Amino acid sequence: DLMPWQKFVFEHALKVKPDGRWHAPLVVVVAARQNGKSTIMEMSILARLFLWQESLQLGSAHVLTTSLETFRHGVSIIENNPALAKQVKKIRWAHGSEEIELMSGARYVVKAANAAARGFAKPETVYMDETRQLKDTEAWSAMRYTMMAAKSPQLWTLSNAGDQHSIVLNQLRERGMSAAKGDDIAYYEWSSNYEKIDDSPAFWKGAAMANPALGHTIHIDNIRAVLNDPPDVVKTEVLCRWVA
Repeated sequence: DLMPWQKFVFEHALKVKPDGRWHAPLVVVVAARQNGKSTIMEMSILARLFLWQESLQLGSAHVLTTSLETFRHGVSIIENNPALAKQVKKIRWAHGSEEIELMSGARYVVKAANAAARGFAKPETVYMDETRQLKDTEAWSAMRYTMMAAKSPQLWTLSNAGDQHSIVLNQLRERGMSAAKGDDIAYYEWSSNYEKIDDSPAFWKGAAMANPALGHTIHIDNIRAVLNDPPDVVKTEVLCRWVA
């Protein structure tokens, strides 16, 4: 079951133009750690495989093990659902080239975010996790421009807050903040508007803004337990605030 904030993202990010193409070819989701961003990605992957039968999806992250965890969880969902499992042609476990292929021809492939991704033709959907870790545009370019010939491409990027070195995420955030000027980016950020870490009502109001899973999958005591960790870490990981 999806949480309200996840439903909100899907309902708005998956709007289409009159010709059926995605209204937003670029989707950015920013929220604090462990709030369910990976679940959004898993649900999207499965929907595009089994419901919409997209020919090719690519998944990547700054650290390949992050993409592999999403892949493993998706495979587990498939294997525990007979209606889905019977549609699978093959599941390939090859480090850095994991793949799910269905009888319909729909595929999801895990790829390292580097030059190796350039060899893939026309993926309909690309996922880039942990965008805050991209300190230059090399990996971004390798994945982003594989989609130029796709009929209706959509790139999803997910992250928590970054710092001054998060070049790609910072540019996306700037675009998102000014999207009312006509940019076709779909930018969704959950973050605290409170600067201090002081266990005050204002702090907890901000923490709730940054953690839309609070009360669903995150218990308030789990946040309270880390309040004495290094402040910049708490601000980044828990409050989803940009730090220097």
